[in-house]
Amino acid sequence: MRTIVAAAALAVLAFLGCVPSPACAQPTVRISGKRFEQLAKGATQSVHLTGDAELVQAFPEPDQVVPAGTVVLSVGTAIYNPSYINVPVTIEVDGKFLRQVFVGYRIQEYVHTAVAAHDLVPGTVIAADDVTIARVPFHGQRVNGIDALIGRKVVSAMRQGQQLALEATQTNQIVKPGSTVVLIVHDGGVAIAADVVARTGGGLGDEIQLYNPQTQKALSGTVVGPDRVELDITGGAL
Repeated sequence: MRTIVAAAALAVLAFLGCVPSPACAQPTVRISGKRFEQLAKGATQSVHLTGDAELVQAFPEPDQVVPAGTVVLSVGTAIYNPSYINVPVTIEVDGKFLRQVFVGYRIQEYVHTAVAAHDLVPGTVIAADDVTIARVPFHGQRVNGIDALIGRKVVSAMRQGQQLALEATQTNQIVKPGSTVVLIVHDGGVAIAADVVARTGGGLGDEIQLYNPQTQKALSGTVVGPDRVELDITGGAL
């Protein structure tokens, strides 16, 4: 039965003048995706970007296969929002609309922020020569200066040039809770040193809570080094 149906189908096609074969297929032409990209690039020149930004093509444009004939490509007006731009390119064959393709671009913003000056391993306590300022693509991370990172500890490995986000570091606790530290109290031109107990821990520049067992007073001071804290007062005593 299948043989009879197939033979009947071939007979109909033969009557119409076309037997299925590569030679019978409708002729087509291939339009390189690069051609669409070149046309779209010209249209992006009229797009005004604010700040430090540029257009980055979102993905390569694929080739287009169209019926053979007189092919005309026309570029439309760019359609864009604050983060993305589409440039429409219309394909016509023999004066008839065939389809419209879009070449997409991302709006890439740039910022100047702190980055690793060289590869950093986990646990590195950041020093001045470990960090520098560079222009990098903005991906929503907070911009940091160098001073905000000095003395902090790197949590995971960082490659040279990688943005050093504050969240990728942690305080290098050079004063531990419960440890005995030297408190230097400045009162005008007088400096008094005393051994006190740290109630809270902290890194360089952090303010921590202290307790003086001699005077039984609670104090606070700024960490200035390993197990060293300073406090400026006007009058008073420990």
